[in-house]
Amino acid sequence: MTEVNGLRLAYRGFVAGLAGAYVWIAVAMLLSLPTGGPMAPVQALGSIGPEGARTSTSEALVLGLGLVQVAGAGIGMAFAYFFGRFFTVRATLGTAAVCVAILAWSLLGSRIGIAIGVNEVDLVTSLALLAATIGYGWVVGAWVPVRGEVLRYDSSPVT
Repeated sequence: MTEVNGLRLAYRGFVAGLAGAYVWIAVAMLLSLPTGGPMAPVQALGSIGPEGARTSTSEALVLGLGLVQVAGAGIGMAFAYFFGRFFTVRATLGTAAVCVAILAWSLLGSRIGIAIGVNEVDLVTSLALLAATIGYGWVVGAWVPVRGEVLRYDSSPVT
């Protein structure tokens, strides 16, 4: 696998994950409008901590935004570096990115839910978060380069 430029691939995954995180935030906030609290998904992520040390709503919003950005960039970079180097067709890369995004965000969401003591999420919020995660996966799948774009050596036939 030394013919793949791993640093370029990881950087592109980092940027794709960060862009996908902003899409995740926008979709989650937009689809949470019917419940009356568009900031609720992000604030819920930012309210991690001990029961007695609850943060204010503005601090929870900033912490939630930061957590989504860090997690999104990390997931995008890990996907690109460990999975993206093997895909040569954009459609399969996009499908894999959506699947990895759903797995990673659901694992992260369940761990955060346990940490903040939320055992049950209403249907509208869970559908909003699922749609946001699918949007995140689409962005990562569209921006992560396929194998041919990050090869170190020219693989064209010699004439």
